[in-house]
Amino acid sequence: MLRILLGITALVVATPSFAATKAMECERYQIGADNMKAERSVYTITADLDAGNLKIDLSKEPPENRTGKFPIPTGLDWKIVWRSQDSLRLVGRVTDYSDNPFDSPTMMLDVDFANVRSKYTTAGGLIDFDTVVNDPWKYECKRLD
Repeated sequence: MLRILLGITALVVATPSFAATKAMECERYQIGADNMKAERSVYTITADLDAGNLKIDLSKEPPENRTGKFPIPTGLDWKIVWRSQDSLRLVGRVTDYSDNPFDSPTMMLDVDFANVRSKYTTAGGLIDFDTVVNDPWKYECKRLD
């Protein structure tokens, strides 16, 4: 009986959903005229559940970089403002007041480690009321943990 309990305890401790740190690598790209990935950026999203924050690290920027800066703020600690019971879905928020009045001061990142995807959105800026008709960007992610 003790052996069974120890085995169950070891299984629960080793289950990834209970890990204190979760990470996934994502890429952002467009499909070029040749049907290949173009302007490919690679970034890592790391969640530290003990500290209550998310971190975005940009590891590869496209050499052609025609669109300017990477849209998701990197290097900042995003505060986790909501998380699911199993800690596989998190919402992070960061507030950054830049000099540009068209930038949104509040940014949110919805990260779903179970379905391996994320969604970035902004709020509070003048441009938030614009409608994007056709978003050319595609996203792919894979779990690292």
